[in-house]
Order: sequence, then C-alpha cells, then structure tokens
Amino acid sequence: MSKRTKEQISYNMSRIRSNGTAIEKKLGKAIWTAGLRYRKNYKKVKGKPDFVITKHQVVIFCDSSFWHGYKNMTTKRHNFKSNEEFWVNKISRNIKRDKEVNRILRREGWKVFRFWDFQIQKDVNKCVEKVLTTIKK
Repeated sequence: MSKRTKEQISYNMSRIRSNGTAIEKKLGKAIWTAGLRYRKNYKKVKGKPDFVITKHQVVIFCDSSFWHGYKNMTTKRHNFKSNEEFWVNKISRNIKRDKEVNRILRREGWKVFRFWDFQIQKDVNKCVEKVLTTIKK
C-alpha cells in the first residue's frame, strides 16, 4: 500500500461522521420496531446521546470500538502507523469523558446504556431487549 499524504489522510478523517452511522441506523430501526419512541442526538441531555427515550428516562449511546476505546486504549497499545501519542491521548480523553457523562446522567436519574458497535452488529435485538427489560422494571 502506498503512503498517503497528510491531505489525503485529513480528507478521509473529515468523512467520518459522528451521527447517522450504520450502527445507529440499525439500532434505531430496532428500537422503533419494538414500539419505543425516541429523540435522536438530543442536545438537552448531557453528552448528546444517540437515542433518548424521555418517557422512561433512558439514554442510549452507540459506541465505536476504536473511537471509544474498547478494552481501554490506555492499557492496550495498537499498531498506529503514525502519531501514536496523539491517538492514544485522544481516545483516552473519550474514555474519560464517557465515564463522566455516565456518572452525571445517572446522578440526574437517567438509565444509561452504552452498546459497542460489534454488539449491535452481532445481535441488535439483544441490545433492544436489555433496554426493554430495564424499562419494564
């Protein structure tokens, strides 16, 4: 594989979206099919969750394994081709922010769900069932 220029890398990174991802669409469709109505990327709630079910005080995040540091990026080094320190710091900050957002939301009375991308891809119905079980309690 040929080495990409900084401009090519920058362009590729700019194409990565923070919402409307495939995993969000898949989970959103499954939640809607289950009869739950939600708000998408609701800015009135801390952390701007992917889905907010205000009626039941539920927030749902769809987390990418890479961006949100599955298996904790601070302890697990990856083979970054360049700028390893930048990426480890960036993802570590994401992990820290996620924990802080969870803590704040729970203190405010929200039920917080975070599903990894591979969980949604493997069995989206299992994710929805977890939410439904909590709501029914």
